[in-house]
Amino acid sequence: MERKNRLSTKQSKLSYQRTLIHLMASAVMLVCMSGHGQTQDWHKATFDVGGGFSALSGQIHTRLENGWNARVEGGYNFTPHITASLDYTYNGFGVSRKVLNEAQVPSGTAHVWSLTVDPKVRFFPDSMIDPYVVGGVGYYRRAVDFTNPTIVPVLIFDPFFGAFFNTLVQRDIRLGTIKRSGVGGSLGVGLDFKLGESGVKFFAEGRYHYADTGSIPTRMIPITAGFRW
Repeated sequence: MERKNRLSTKQSKLSYQRTLIHLMASAVMLVCMSGHGQTQDWHKATFDVGGGFSALSGQIHTRLENGWNARVEGGYNFTPHITASLDYTYNGFGVSRKVLNEAQVPSGTAHVWSLTVDPKVRFFPDSMIDPYVVGGVGYYRRAVDFTNPTIVPVLIFDPFFGAFFNTLVQRDIRLGTIKRSGVGGSLGVGLDFKLGESGVKFFAEGRYHYADTGSIPTRMIPITAGFRW
């Protein structure tokens, strides 16, 4: 049974990789056949920042809780239609009560960060609304921190009275960390909205991510919005 499960997992990974390649290739073909001329109003360098909601999928959804994401990305526009970027994304999650009870700890937090190379295919770069297909492949790292909230004394400075005094603040003491890392990829779609003639765009994007992070792979669907230059 264990051998059959490993075979099934391997086949699922290969199927995901083939699907990613086929969809990206189809997107490139659609752009090539679209017949739109290249715009003269485009810049070779691109940069964006954004954040949003991150939903978990698959088995990991029973271990962690949905959270949030923040992203920074910089890249190069080879043509108005084709872009390649280096993407750093941080996803913050909660830890389910079931896992905390199993570990016999009072609280915990989790996060996944990734560094990926992301090709992007744009369909209508001359339009006010520009849909695109984006993929990515790179390194993913998942960490779960088990913590114990406690009260500790600290010395702080009050600039109003110009004096130092002691007070009590809450701080989480880390009891242990479980880390897993591996190669992963993503595939998704998005929309760019031009903001006048400034060159700044508002974007909204959703992707499915899969990372081979041990016996429980990381599957998540971040929904991200932000600004692109």
